[in-house]
Parts: sequence; structure tokens; C-alpha cells
Amino acid sequence: MTQRRIYQEEFPYFITFRTMEGYPLFEKTKYAVLLAREIFVSANIKHFNVLSYQIMPDHVHLLTCKCERTFEKVRSGTGEPCFLNHNRTPTPERTFSNVRSRPTKIYTISDLMQSIKGNFSRKIHNGNIWQRRFYHRIINTDEYLAAVIDYIKNNSIKENLPKKFQQRPYQYFDWSRVYALF
Repeated sequence: MTQRRIYQEEFPYFITFRTMEGYPLFEKTKYAVLLAREIFVSANIKHFNVLSYQIMPDHVHLLTCKCERTFEKVRSGTGEPCFLNHNRTPTPERTFSNVRSRPTKIYTISDLMQSIKGNFSRKIHNGNIWQRRFYHRIINTDEYLAAVIDYIKNNSIKENLPKKFQQRPYQYFDWSRVYALF
């Protein structure tokens, strides 16, 4: 029996997905470039923000959240910039006139992952390069968020990978959105 996933849109997600049998596909930069592009395209289509990612030789770490959050930079009373993060757009009320209209699709992490994996596989003309499952964690505390960011930032260093794994296209951070989560 398959375990059902529970999604909570108000929190970011830390996702890890792997290549089949640990194949080091992303040692070649051209594949990392294609995957990075596909991460952003799929996230845009499925209404997710890419906060950061780390492409390792045989797996990927992705930190993402739903686009309903808006990130506004404002000034605090001390004159220092601070960030507001829970400005959610209200959902429209269901009325008699719009009950029959097609509801807008609410995309989940599974939809995002299916899009990233499937589109990337089709672009490199290879059918089965990913493990079927992916792992995700809901990030619901500031301490856990800081630990995940530190992990993503230092994972390639800890694994003694070449310097190229510490820069784009292998590593990406949208610091303004990451700081907005704190």
C-alpha cells in the first residue's frame, strides 16, 4: 500500500531525489545545466519558488515553497531591512456562477517532482534515470531551516567534490527569499 503524502503550503520543503543506482550523471556539467534549467521551468509552471538547490554527482537537494507567498522588503523601526513572508493571496469565494467553471489546479510537491524528473529525462532522451521515489521534509522551524541551508551550502565541501560543485549551475541560493523565511 502506498503511503499518502500530506502537503502543507505554508511551509517550505526540503526535497532529495536520486539517480538510478547512484549513477554519477551530474559529473558532466552539461547535464547539471539542463537540470538547473528544468528545475526553474518546472517550478514556474507548477507555481513554486526555488529557494536553493545543490546538484551532487548522483542526487539533488532542493529547497522550495509555494508561490502564494509574497516576499516584501520593508524597513523595520530600526531602519534595518526586514522581510514579511505570510502575505497570502486570498482564495476566491465559490459562487453559483463559478461552480461549473474549471477550478484552478493546486500543484503539489509530487507534481513538481514529476515535472522536473520527466522533462529532464525526455530532454536527454533517456527513459529511466531517476529512482522512483523522492524524499521530502517540511521545514517548520527557523532552526531546521538554518540547518538545511547549512547542509545544502556545505554538502559538496563535506564530500570533497571539485570546486565546480560550489557554484552555478550546481549550487543556487535565492538569499532574499531564504532570509524572508526567518
